[in-house]
Amino acid sequence: MKYRIQKIFDRFVCQGADCEATCCEGWKIEIDRESYEAYKKIRGKLGLKLLLGIDPKTRCFRMRRRACVFYNSHGLCDLYKELGRDGLCQGCKDYPRHKEDYGDLQEVMLSLSCPEAARMILEDESFGAWVEKIPEDKGEESGRKLWEVSRKILVDLEKVREVLNQILRDRQIPWKQRLAMGLAFAHDVQRHWDTDEDRTWWVGELSRRYLALGAPERFHRKMQGLREDKSASSPKRPRWAERRIRLAGWLRQMGPMEPVLEEWKQTLDEMCTVLYHEWDWDTYHRFCEEFDRENEGLEQEWENLVLYFLNTYLLGAVYDGDVFGKVKLAVFGVLVIRERCLFVYGTEGKAGREELIKAAWQYSRQVENSDHNLEFLEMDFLMNPLFGLHAMLEALQ
Repeated sequence: MKYRIQKIFDRFVCQGADCEATCCEGWKIEIDRESYEAYKKIRGKLGLKLLLGIDPKTRCFRMRRRACVFYNSHGLCDLYKELGRDGLCQGCKDYPRHKEDYGDLQEVMLSLSCPEAARMILEDESFGAWVEKIPEDKGEESGRKLWEVSRKILVDLEKVREVLNQILRDRQIPWKQRLAMGLAFAHDVQRHWDTDEDRTWWVGELSRRYLALGAPERFHRKMQGLREDKSASSPKRPRWAERRIRLAGWLRQMGPMEPVLEEWKQTLDEMCTVLYHEWDWDTYHRFCEEFDRENEGLEQEWENLVLYFLNTYLLGAVYDGDVFGKVKLAVFGVLVIRERCLFVYGTEGKAGREELIKAAWQYSRQVENSDHNLEFLEMDFLMNPLFGLHAMLEALQ
């Protein structure tokens, strides 16, 4: 088993009662079987509290006003107070640290849904760099493969992720074009991923094309041609208005999601009302230009944001083969978070690092901390015309 650990991983320290959005609120916390059996053996007042505070049917802590029953009025955990860290269930011990398993490779990283972890991820000067480790323990646990995967496919996916990282960190290319090139590259890889036996050759060939000298200029000319075609078909509408229409459709598609954040539905409704109804095209465009100028010093943070999504999800295509869908999820996440920041800028006049960090962890908590919501988006990316290649490229105009 080979372990790849995020370079900033060991620097994380929980903020406890000082956290602006505790992980003890908003979702049910599942208890692993080992901890559950240990809790059942505890006697006394704490044992009674555990008996009443755990739902045996779901093996989750019960909730009180959307918070775990052991979350006290001081913003701390009563179980931690009584039993120490060793007395926490595995989920509470691990969060916001999480692992992704790919056969004989395991990647360990921080989750964006924690405010402190989000800050570390976005401010990471190593741009999500990994440290590789081979465990000294050669026992059964260290060598156990949780899933059987094709090593050949995994190597191809690692190459795809490496190329995407290079494209998205090339600051000689405009930001939106980098996202567009990443989408187009993943789309081209997907075509051959599904139909050609010589997948590895095509990954190498497409990598060379997209990283070749002059590739950004050729891609820009191609995109310019698409813009001119669109303008010709809609002469009365500003070219950049298509972007607003697409993003409005994206946010409305998020309406049926499971509300992990209590205020999610209200926030989404307010964003859609202000951005796409109260603001006309010119107002929206003006705020976009102002917002981009305000964010000129946050290139590292925006790059880290998209790299986080790619590092977290892309290798998962080893199981379902959906390379393009993983990159769609990254671009979708970045643009929705940007719309949230734009809304805050337009309504509160704030557009800085703190606003980006908050928008990022809120989005992550609503989307990434719900399997239902992730599956909802994955299905939408496959079936909904809003998320075809050209439709998503128009959202990057």
